[in-house]
Amino acid sequence: MATDHLNNVERTLIDNLRTGTFIGGTAWSSSDVTVFGQFPEPEDIKYPCIVIEMVANGMEQQFMGMNVDGKTGELYGVGFRIHLAVERDSSITVGSTPYKQRRLLNYLMLQAANVLMDCDFTSSGTEIDNRSFGGFSEIGYNSALEVWSATTTFLLTFKNTRT
Repeated sequence: MATDHLNNVERTLIDNLRTGTFIGGTAWSSSDVTVFGQFPEPEDIKYPCIVIEMVANGMEQQFMGMNVDGKTGELYGVGFRIHLAVERDSSITVGSTPYKQRRLLNYLMLQAANVLMDCDFTSSGTEIDNRSFGGFSEIGYNSALEVWSATTTFLLTFKNTRT
C-alpha cells in the first residue's frame, strides 16, 4: 500500500505546532497554544491559537523517466495557510515575563516560523525535497473582537514513489 504522505505531513506539522518543537528547542508547551487542523466552531475556539489548513496539493514534477530505484513517482507539492490568533486576555510566560497581545503575536510568529522550517519529518516516512515559508502577512488587530492575528503560507514538496 502506498504511503499516506499528505496526512503524514499534515499530522507532523500539527503535532510540532502543538508542542512548539523545533531543532533549536521548544517555544511553548502543548497547553499554551491550541492548534486546530481546520477552522473551529466559534464556541470551540481557545486563544492563543494556530489554525492550519491545507489549501492546495498536486504534482510538482515527474521524475525523469519516471523510474527511480525501480519505482515510479514524482515530486508532489502541498500548500498550507496558517493563521495565528491572540485575544486580549491571552498570555504565555516566556522566561519569567508574561507575553500578551501584540507582543505575544510577535513571539508566536517567529516561533511558528522556527517550527515550520525546522520540522523533522523523518518519523513520518516522508522524504521532504523542499520547503518554503511565505512570511507573515495580514498582521493586524480587530477591535470588535479584540483579536490580533497574522497569516502565512507554507509549501512543501516531497518524494511520492510507488512500486
